[in-house]
Amino acid sequence: MKKSVREEKLKQLEFLIGRWEVEVIHPLIETHSIYGQTTFEWMEKKQFIVQRSTMNQPEFPSSTLIYDYDSNTGNYIQHYFDSRGVTQLYNMTLEDNVWKLVRTKPDFSRLDFHQRFIGKINETRDAIDSYWEKSDDGLNWEHDFKLIYRKVI
Repeated sequence: MKKSVREEKLKQLEFLIGRWEVEVIHPLIETHSIYGQTTFEWMEKKQFIVQRSTMNQPEFPSSTLIYDYDSNTGNYIQHYFDSRGVTQLYNMTLEDNVWKLVRTKPDFSRLDFHQRFIGKINETRDAIDSYWEKSDDGLNWEHDFKLIYRKVI
């Protein structure tokens, strides 16, 4: 039986499955870096991917994210939920080992600014060098913080 486009696209995210160490480099944190863990797992018989993250700083939120692919738009979708009660919906692409997320319109969140994420995946797909940006108007973007993912298993 031929796989659907959605199945093929979700399979492209399979390299994420496993446990990763996370380093957050944030300009407002005195030590500049905090560390944590994130896991990516298949959910509901490989119909979705779920990511769970915790950081080693209690003031930094833990989060659960769910990834899907929307065949109607041709984009991945990331649903974000965190321990502060923040819920957000991002459009996502993965092309040429570049992972991008963007949120440019109001959604479930009380956060009223635009956000985008750009991650460069290394050739062996076991490290991702990434950063978040924010914007009040969707035109002028400023650096928010950097994230480095390193796959453990």
